[in-house]
Amino acid sequence: MSVNEVINVIKDQNVVAQLQLHFGGYSSAGVKSQNQDAFAAFEPKGSDLKAKGAIIAIADGVSSATKAAEAAQLAVTQFIEQYYSTPQTWSTRKSAAKVLTSLNSWLYSQTDANSGLAQQWLTTFSALVIKSSTGYLFHLGDTRISVYKNNRIETITNDHNRKQGVNNAILTRALGADPRLQVDVHQVDISPGDIFLLTCDGVHDYLSAKYLQEQLATLAKPPSSQDLERLSKQLTEQAIKQGSDDNVSCVLVYVNNTPNRKSEEIERNLLSRRIPPALNVGNKLDGYKIVKVIHASHRSHLYLAEYEGDTSPVVLKVPSQNFAEDPIYLQGFMREAWVGERINHSNVMQVKSDQKDSRFLYHVCEYIEGQTLTQWMHDHPKPSIAQVRDIISQVIAALRTFQRLELVHRDLKPDNIMIDRFGHIKLIDYGTALIASLDENNDVIEETVPQGTLNYIAPETLLSLTATNLSDIFSLGVICYEMLSGELPFKPMQQTRVTQTQYSDWQYRSIKQFRPDLPIWLDLSLQQCTHPDPKLRYQAFSELAADLEKPNLTAVEEYKKQPILQRNPVKFWQGMSFILFISLLISVAV
Repeated sequence: MSVNEVINVIKDQNVVAQLQLHFGGYSSAGVKSQNQDAFAAFEPKGSDLKAKGAIIAIADGVSSATKAAEAAQLAVTQFIEQYYSTPQTWSTRKSAAKVLTSLNSWLYSQTDANSGLAQQWLTTFSALVIKSSTGYLFHLGDTRISVYKNNRIETITNDHNRKQGVNNAILTRALGADPRLQVDVHQVDISPGDIFLLTCDGVHDYLSAKYLQEQLATLAKPPSSQDLERLSKQLTEQAIKQGSDDNVSCVLVYVNNTPNRKSEEIERNLLSRRIPPALNVGNKLDGYKIVKVIHASHRSHLYLAEYEGDTSPVVLKVPSQNFAEDPIYLQGFMREAWVGERINHSNVMQVKSDQKDSRFLYHVCEYIEGQTLTQWMHDHPKPSIAQVRDIISQVIAALRTFQRLELVHRDLKPDNIMIDRFGHIKLIDYGTALIASLDENNDVIEETVPQGTLNYIAPETLLSLTATNLSDIFSLGVICYEMLSGELPFKPMQQTRVTQTQYSDWQYRSIKQFRPDLPIWLDLSLQQCTHPDPKLRYQAFSELAADLEKPNLTAVEEYKKQPILQRNPVKFWQGMSFILFISLLISVAV
């Protein structure tokens, strides 16, 4: 039996683990005339579940506010709706922060005491986002999130109130109360069998931990949604019996399964897709007819192709058979299509995954008629600053789109930049891209080596495997330097002999060594852009763009004030060596 046949058998036997939750909740006005509480829960399907997770939220309108019930209802519904409207590439924290900031601003803006028609939209708020095998908690006010684990209940959130007497407390935080939003954020591990409780103070202030533990222990394993709803109602009714004079709300969440798979399982899933054999002109793959073999290397094959009934050319990108059993490479290849379907920019190559029902692994890419930046540099060995500025500004536009989506390219190099005959560039090959939302999950294979191409990889990535948008700024600086001079800003490293262990091991070489005609302001910009320490680099793409567009004369003046040893240590020691040599000759002559 072949390797692929064995893999297919394993695939049939292996059911991919995914997040499975059961919800159940209950809310009532209790002894009050109006229910000012609200809760909601939503578990999406498909890619949203993997990238964004499931949400459970509860809110308790502040009774003294004129629009307490409306504020609570708005908070839970809009938080869920807007959270899923944020890009799938964003991290959970960034998505939640953006939504909560927007919600708080709107609620706060409804209060206008000067108009004589003051309306207060105030509510406490607690949300639990369960994604992969991690829980993200966002909380302000005195609603509460607790977890029942290993037969014990533990409160995770802290109540934002100040006690006054036995049964009285003043709320210190609420949505809509202050334009400066303060939200407690917690992150917890999730395991199958965990039960999360989201309650308002009308419930948890009147039920003991012992009582809650006893009732939760009676649940079936796993409980149905009806079981959870029934117990939620029982807990609220018990709180009323215990003297609760407030609205009562409770939501229970049972974790039935998490996608926290072992690396062996993840690898089996990645290796289950078949890589097509090398194709020739005239061959067909899922309806695509090969028109031309564009490129073939040990990593991938590119084919110009046409789909049946459509003469518009596309490019099929197919992994090389050399990587048929390399899960890290295949993971990156699949991520490239995932990113390509979610990024839309004129300077980024469009990518879509293969046919959904295909047995084969490949991408369908936008056809770009042009050459790589490497080839362009060969044809333009001494380009003008204006030519380089135009290309770099387009790359920056693409990378700023990556940044807005919380993506880091991690493999910027001339071979991954295409340029057509009109000078329009396209960023290609982002299989090594770091995706904030997926990086949070535990269903990916951990990387153990730096991702990218040596001599373009940022020092922090080589030293600690970390990469941020500042790492892409470094790589872009190296490309800019190479375009202008044909050289690299640091002594080239060999793949088998990377000896740098700290930032000081990278010694910048002035570009004026290779292009004396270039101005000093440009050399200083490139030096800052490629600074080994990310804290001393440009902190934003806009800073680099500004300095390339308009010379930073302040930096030039500061540079001129430096002693020659600091400005140009090589020239200083060359001069010192010459002086010592002359002194030696004089002493010998005497």
